[in-house]
Amino acid sequence: MFDVITIGSATRDVFLFVQALHPHRESDAVSKIEACLPFGAKIDIERLAFDTGGGATNSAATFARLGKFEVAALTRIGQDSRGQSILKVLHADNIDTSLVQVTNKDHTAYSSILSPTHAHSERTILVYRGASSCIESSKIPWTKLRAKWFYISSLGGDLLLLKKLIDHARRIKAQVAWNPGGQELSKLTPPLRLRGGWEGLRQSIDFLILNREEAAKLTGKKFDDTKGLLRALARTTHIAVMTDGPKGAYAIVGSQSSVHSSQYRNSKTNYPITKLPNHQTAYFVPSVGHKPENLTGAGDAFGSGFVTGWIKSRGDIKYALRLASFNADSVVQHVGAKNGILEKIPSAKQLQKLPVKTLHI
Repeated sequence: MFDVITIGSATRDVFLFVQALHPHRESDAVSKIEACLPFGAKIDIERLAFDTGGGATNSAATFARLGKFEVAALTRIGQDSRGQSILKVLHADNIDTSLVQVTNKDHTAYSSILSPTHAHSERTILVYRGASSCIESSKIPWTKLRAKWFYISSLGGDLLLLKKLIDHARRIKAQVAWNPGGQELSKLTPPLRLRGGWEGLRQSIDFLILNREEAAKLTGKKFDDTKGLLRALARTTHIAVMTDGPKGAYAIVGSQSSVHSSQYRNSKTNYPITKLPNHQTAYFVPSVGHKPENLTGAGDAFGSGFVTGWIKSRGDIKYALRLASFNADSVVQHVGAKNGILEKIPSAKQLQKLPVKTLHI
């Protein structure tokens, strides 16, 4: 049995740093910032970098490097050189690839990340989803899909597969953390044609991990209504995590949580289990504060870092938030979603320096 199985996308990433990009504020843009390039022009690229990405492989890297867990990744790649690059990186991290689906029908997913060369960490990602858009349920070796935790990221909008994974996790008594993609979120609004609907799903998800924009989309609350978002998320599942970019992140306890922590042979910490309060309680952790180089991979680093911290501390939500913040901070100081993933847990003294505020919402 694995400690963690990560499920979702796998991509080959290219980072393009372009001086001709001139970011400016625009109220209609998602991040309130946009940049333009002229059609018909030949634009010089000042810097180029390659990496692998995707929710399944990024989170697997954190669980393997930082958590030192036994990890497998369930994803789908093409029978091409890009797919081989992804497998090579997974093998280097000692991540089991026996669950990876390889197809000759689609190309491996590919992302082009456009960033300005001057002092700005924002980016635009152009995504070809390819093979990652469809993990084939019929080709999953369900009897071998055994772990203490399932960490599920984007499934290309396949909510039926999500339900099968959650049902399977419950049968084997595994816990589930879900970091949904935009395609899943777009289907979680009425009418949701899935037996049990969102109500049926949310009761079986232990951790729901979203950014602020995704939280607004799921709950229908205004993007800048922090208290409204937190209150709405408190009604979604046992524990919800809402990241807020460079400002920090929140963890919201939805009810007396049924989430438990398992004993891992690699865990050497002696942190006590935190008694979680009833609903209407949230915790806020600021970012560590280092100047970011590129934001790609920050969400995956935070989400998987949070679950790693939860397992390592045996259920200490403040510890989990602090470790997640340190992991995300390290990733954004590098180019590439995996290059900055921590390989060693910061000392207790370092973690304690990062304040965690309790909010009553």
